[in-house]
Amino acid sequence: MIPPLFMRIYTTMPLAPDIKIIIIVLFSAIFFLIAAKKPNFAGLFEFFGLCGIFLFSFFILLNVGIAIFGMVMTIIFFIAYKIAKRDYSLPETGFNIPVLIYAGIVLASFFWTYDAFGSINQGGEIVYFFAFFFAVAGLLKTEKRINLMIGAFAFSSGIAILYGLIQGLFYINALHSVNRVTGPIGNWTGFPVQVSFGIVVLLCFYVLYTTFSCRLRNFIALLLIFAGLLDVVMSKARSAWIGIIPALLVLIYLKSKKMFAVILVIIVIFNGVFFLASKTFRARIFSMVNSKVYSFSSKSHGDIESHLALIESSWKVFKRFPLTGVGVGAFSKYFDTHEDVRYPWYINPKTGKKTYDLYDDWPENGYMQTLAETGIFSFIVLMWFFFEGIRRPIRSFREKGGLFKKKAAMAALGASIVFYGSFLGVSNMSNNELSSLWLFFLAVFAASNLAINPRVDVE
Repeated sequence: MIPPLFMRIYTTMPLAPDIKIIIIVLFSAIFFLIAAKKPNFAGLFEFFGLCGIFLFSFFILLNVGIAIFGMVMTIIFFIAYKIAKRDYSLPETGFNIPVLIYAGIVLASFFWTYDAFGSINQGGEIVYFFAFFFAVAGLLKTEKRINLMIGAFAFSSGIAILYGLIQGLFYINALHSVNRVTGPIGNWTGFPVQVSFGIVVLLCFYVLYTTFSCRLRNFIALLLIFAGLLDVVMSKARSAWIGIIPALLVLIYLKSKKMFAVILVIIVIFNGVFFLASKTFRARIFSMVNSKVYSFSSKSHGDIESHLALIESSWKVFKRFPLTGVGVGAFSKYFDTHEDVRYPWYINPKTGKKTYDLYDDWPENGYMQTLAETGIFSFIVLMWFFFEGIRRPIRSFREKGGLFKKKAAMAALGASIVFYGSFLGVSNMSNNELSSLWLFFLAVFAASNLAINPRVDVE
């Protein structure tokens, strides 16, 4: 069949990105043409779109290549499904206006960008993340479908969490070294934040697996949440902690104030133990208030110093182009060609010599990157979107309704808080491991508000 062949081409063959794009466009044109000629194929296209969502939700923590293929597959077959149905409207997600305005600004920045390739690359990713968002919201029409997809994510999250725990304890000795847990995806920046998304979903575990007894569900969830927190600790990721701690506290507070007090004490003790046990973890925490600490502890340049320098550089870029920015994805190009926004010189702790540091070429802060690359209006619209990502789930949770919708709201709320914390560090809107996952949860939340009762829906 064509979809498996398409998957093999996309995920395994060593093709250049432009060749893959040509193949995607070619297959898309074929499916769209079939959809226009054969409207009775709508059910088949819908099925393959759901298969794409399943691939994304199951593999996003295990194999990013397969997950992104699932995302592309979802978009293509969703469009084909809409063509076959002769329905060209977007699902009403509650987030449509800020999403469409922000995507429009991103596309418009192509016309004034300092780096056409960078803008097409990162801007194109942002646009198809939003296309995926609408596709998920439009295809997950029933509680049954929604529970299947979140259940797949919860199951694979458990696998990734246990893998990371074994890796950290037995292979890299993460607690007492500068090495970090990377999980199955092999990424020390994305993995701990992805684990945080998994922890949020596991907190709502009992709505995903209704066949288990309550005690067994709670025990498994508690065990995996604890293991996930160990993964985050051993990943030594500040941005993950900035997101997961407030997310856990907010969700638990909504559930039970007594439980909130207990968990707060447990989190304080838990972090205190690792703060005392791990010199590296302790140094990274201290470096948040004194950037020199990590330098002295690790005998190398502290990354906090580089992060702060990047933020200063991005602020300079924003002040020069406050309305438009330099173009989405173009910060690194502008950074490389304008010396006055480069990093300052610093004294290398190893040699004592004055050294120029080229630690990275993007702001290491999604908020500052948005300001520098697409300007103040883009930033305002994105913050509007972020605000709605908190407000709407809270309102939905407080409204009278079934347990299903309350838990979908809790998962979206927790995912938003985790993502906004990571946006201070490793994440940005073109990050395919984090932004796409956050948009997935928002889409699931939107779909839960539109969901048809499975007893009256014909599957």
